[in-house]
Amino acid sequence: MSSLEIENHRLRRQLQVLMDEARVNENKWRRLDLLEKQLIATPTLPDLIRVILGDYKAASETDVVTLVLADPDHEIRRILEHEKFGSSELPGLVLLDALHSDELTPYIGVIDTEHHRAIFDPWPADCRSMILLPLKRQDKVIGSLNLASCRADRFTPDSSTDFVERMANILAICIENSLNHERLKQVGLTDPLTGVFNRRYFESRCQEEISHTRRHKAPLSCMFLDIDKFKRINDTYGHAAGDVVLRTVSQLIKSGLRGNDVMARFGGEEFVVLLPQTGLQTACEIAERIRISVAAYSHPVSAKENLAVTISIGVAQAPDELDEDDMAVAHKMLAAADTAVYQAKKSGRNKVVSEADRPLAANVMNGLNKLLNLG
Repeated sequence: MSSLEIENHRLRRQLQVLMDEARVNENKWRRLDLLEKQLIATPTLPDLIRVILGDYKAASETDVVTLVLADPDHEIRRILEHEKFGSSELPGLVLLDALHSDELTPYIGVIDTEHHRAIFDPWPADCRSMILLPLKRQDKVIGSLNLASCRADRFTPDSSTDFVERMANILAICIENSLNHERLKQVGLTDPLTGVFNRRYFESRCQEEISHTRRHKAPLSCMFLDIDKFKRINDTYGHAAGDVVLRTVSQLIKSGLRGNDVMARFGGEEFVVLLPQTGLQTACEIAERIRISVAAYSHPVSAKENLAVTISIGVAQAPDELDEDDMAVAHKMLAAADTAVYQAKKSGRNKVVSEADRPLAANVMNGLNKLLNLG
C-alpha cells in the first residue's frame, strides 16, 4: 500500500470518528432540547422536580442526580406538603435552610467528598467523577444541580461545560417560575390577614377528604373554632388590636395541629380545622389542647395592657354511612360542628363541645342553613 493510500485510509478513519461524534452530539442535543421544552412546559413545582431528577438523569447519561435547593423559610416544604408530596416520593431532592454562596462557578472533575456542594444521599460509592452546577438568579445561589458518574472520564476538568451550564440556567429560571406560580395560587387560597387557608380552599379539601374517607373507610373529624366576645375586643381596643388577636390565635391553633390537618379562616373570628384519619375522641383531645393554649396566652393589645382571650370549639365527625354526595356530607359535618360551637358559647364559652354532647336534629339543620346561606 502506497503512502498516499495509507494517508487516505487514516483520513477516512478520522472523518468517520468525527461523524460518529457528531451523531452522538446531535442525539445528545436533541434529547436535551426535548428536555428543555418539557421543563418549560411543566407548571407545578413537584412535577418540575421529578422531571429534573428523573428525565435529566437519562438525558445527561449520568448515574446519580441530586437537586439541592435553598429553603430558608420552608416555603418549598410547605408547597410539597400541600401537594401531598413526601421526601420519599422525590428521591434526590435536598432542601437546606442555608446554602454557601461564596462559589458561583461549577465544579467538574474527580469525586470530592470535601466539596461543600457535593450533596448526595446516599453517597455514590461507585462513582468516580462529578459535576456541581450552581443554580443562580440575579447572582444569588438558589440551589445546586449535582451529577455523579461511575466513569472517571465522564466529567473531567477539560470537558466543555457550555451545554450543562445552559441547562443549569434554564433549570434556575424554571424553578423560579414554578415558585412564583405556586405563590400566585397560594394568594388565591389563603387569608391575607392570618396567612392560613381561606374558605374556598377548605371546602375543596373537604370534598377530597370525604372522598378519601369513602374509599378507605377512615374516620374524619372537623372543628369549628370561634373567638369569644371578639366584637367587644374590636369595640374596646380597635380593629388593629382585633387583627393582632386574630393573627395570634390562628398561629396558636396551627401550632396545636398535626402535619396533615387542614386549617382555614372561615369568616370573621371563625376558624375551621379538618382532621383526617381522626375519630371524635381524638379530635376533642386536640381541640382541648388548643383551647388551653389560647386561654393561657397573654395577648398584648397596647404597650401597657395584655388581654385574656378565650375560644369556643365545636367538634364533629363525618358519619360512618356516607349515603350522600361529598359536598352534602361535608356541609352536614361542618353544620354539626358549627352547632356544637354554638352550644359551647351558649353554655358559658371557653369550652369544647362535640356533637355527642348536645341534641342533634333541629340544631344541626339550623347550622346547615347558616352555612349554606354563607355560601
